[in-house]
Amino acid sequence: MSDGKVQKIAPTQTQLPQAGNPSLGTVTASFFVSMDDIFTTSNVGSGSSANASGLANSVQLLWYTSIEERPSIGNMTSDFPASATLVHSLLEMHVLTDSAMPTLRQNLRNNKPVAQIKITRVGHLGEGADNTEMYSTTFTNCFLEAIEEFPDKLIVKARVTTRSDTAASTDFTNAQATASGSTSSGWDYSQNAPMA
Repeated sequence: MSDGKVQKIAPTQTQLPQAGNPSLGTVTASFFVSMDDIFTTSNVGSGSSANASGLANSVQLLWYTSIEERPSIGNMTSDFPASATLVHSLLEMHVLTDSAMPTLRQNLRNNKPVAQIKITRVGHLGEGADNTEMYSTTFTNCFLEAIEEFPDKLIVKARVTTRSDTAASTDFTNAQATASGSTSSGWDYSQNAPMA
């Protein structure tokens, strides 16, 4: 290459086989939240797609944060107190501003308890298996602590007493994934004990 020309090499593309990943159709997932019957007029559970009735009185959940922690004193090399109380942060939920906004605000003003808040993640596992519940978290004996309003969404913060989690075991061995059983756990923060 003494003449100053640079040799060009054609780009290559690598194709990785996807044989281990079955076709799942549309594999998007969505999050929904229900709070007793607050979202009755705006619920998505009346749709015609499969399993939509499992989302009765629910609205789309844009975002949420939930922190469970065990604040402790000491360190791991000394007498680490295993009996420290398990606590839960305020549950923060981002929902669209809609017709339920006045009811949410009035519940906050009146300090009205919300018996149950349920967050559900659904997956679409192929034909006839859309809106399949992948996991859910249920909070009970809740009280609204704050509502922040933005042009198109509300940030709702709630104090919770109990939490229970259920996750579906998904079988991916067939051409179409299926939900096959579940695992669950729960905690009562007022008693600092597992739920029965």
